[in-house]
Parts: sequence; structure tokens; C-alpha cells
Amino acid sequence: MVDEAQKMGYDVILHENEKVPLNYEELGCDVLVQLDMFSHNKPEDFRNLKFVQALMVGTDKQPLEKLKSMNVMYSSLKGVFDKPIAEFVVMRILDIYKHIRTFEKEQKEHSWSKRFDLLELSGKKAAILGMGHIGVETAKRLRAFETCCDGFSRSLKNAEAFDNAYKIDTLKEKICNYDIVIVSIPLTKDTYHLFNDDMFRAMKDGSVFINIARGGIQCEDALYNALKSGKLMAAAVDVFEKEPLDPKSPLWDLENFFYSPHNSFCGDKNDETTAKIVLDNLKAFIEGRKINNLI
Repeated sequence: MVDEAQKMGYDVILHENEKVPLNYEELGCDVLVQLDMFSHNKPEDFRNLKFVQALMVGTDKQPLEKLKSMNVMYSSLKGVFDKPIAEFVVMRILDIYKHIRTFEKEQKEHSWSKRFDLLELSGKKAAILGMGHIGVETAKRLRAFETCCDGFSRSLKNAEAFDNAYKIDTLKEKICNYDIVIVSIPLTKDTYHLFNDDMFRAMKDGSVFINIARGGIQCEDALYNALKSGKLMAAAVDVFEKEPLDPKSPLWDLENFFYSPHNSFCGDKNDETTAKIVLDNLKAFIEGRKINNLI
């Protein structure tokens, strides 16, 4: 991307390690392409900043209000990770429904034992929290399996991609109807620990919980209780309130807990799609045109 940006007229400074604060020259930049730069640099230390291109989708750790007060535009990387995450969600559901963990264990033991309790996605009902790009791509794939997909959000945008669409504040009263609950909403003060003991108790007995959004949306103690008690059939969790997950967490040892290390977004097209979004926005900025994915 560096060569392409330079051809557009940018004077590019590469800062290899985001954990190292920027120097005086770097803090004079007009445009910042970053993943986690604001964990080690204050927005007010930038002297000329006008545009931030994020290399992530989530904004819960970004100083958006401060940047807004400084008249700095902020664009997310929305559109890069939707498909790999949606595929990961479907993989995890099938992993659970088809008892793949059992067969892998038997392979290691060189044992042979059939299971006749495998489940089908056909006819199941899924609640997808978040009707943005990830939610839509997930619904597309699950509906191909003849799964009913209902969306929950504040705005109800993209409602046509779902069988039904509901306001997120109705979730608790409706959540008992779903075999699968998929979390793909942002972490905010309203969604922090949305899935607590009460919400898990309200879920359908034997349902599946999947979180590929942010760890703070689930209370891990409540999740452990729901799994340990058998209230949930299983949970597939890619994100945690504190990462990495504490080696002493009791979740590790639960047979119905499916862990991944915040890895669901990865795909072989990530770099290509990221470069296109970033370069398109850099070109739009330098030409004074509209920037995509502005927050």
C-alpha cells in the first residue's frame, strides 16, 4: 500500500510498532492509518490530524468523541471481515450440531462409535443480534440451510435480509424462541454484560450461544453457569472481556465450551480487501471526495 499511497502524492511515514509512541514528526501527520495507535498516543498530541483510517471495525476502544471535537474524520474497516466471520459462525454451529468434537476425540483414541443424535440446521430458528454487514452475511448462509433467521438491532436496517426484524430492546421477551443466538453487535454501555444470568435464563433450554462481537457483551461467570448447568447446549466464543482468556478460567474445562482466540475474522482475502478500502479512502481524501465507512 505504501507505493500506491506515494503515487497519490502522500509522504508516507512507516511506524512499525504501535506500542511505541509516535515521535514529534509523526504527530504532525494529516492522515493516520492505524489499528491501536490511540492506546499509546493522545488525540490532542496530533497537530494537523484531519482523517483517521482504522484497520478494524470495532470502535469501543477508539476516542471517537475527542476526534469529533477536533473535526477529525474517522473511517472503519467495515466490509473486510464480514464473510470470513459469517463462515466461522456457520462452522461453529455445524461443529456443535454434528458433534465433531466427539469424532475428533475418537480418532485420537482409535475408537469407533456411532452417534445418532446429530442435529440439522433445517427448521431451526436463529436470532442474529446486529443487522449490519456481519449479520447479513451470516443470515445469507444460514438461510441456505433452511434456518429461520430473525434480526435484532436498533435501526432495523437491512431488514430484507432476515425472515423477521425486531428492535433489540425486545430481545429478552423473544429470546426463548431461538435455538441459536448469534451476537454481532457493538460493545456500548447499553450492551455491556447484556448476556448476564437473567438473559441466559431467558434463553431456550438446550440452545446455542455464539459471540463473535466483543467479550464485554457476555458476563463470563454467567456464561459458565449457563453451560455448567446444561441450560445451554453449547457456546462458541471468539471474544473475551480480557484477552487472552485467563488460563485459570473455569470455561476452559467445559466440554460444551468452544473457544477461539479472537480469530474468526481471518481469511485469505483480508489483505486484498483491506488494501482496496484503505487506498480508496486515501484517494478520496486527497481528492476532497466522500470517504466511505465514516463513523
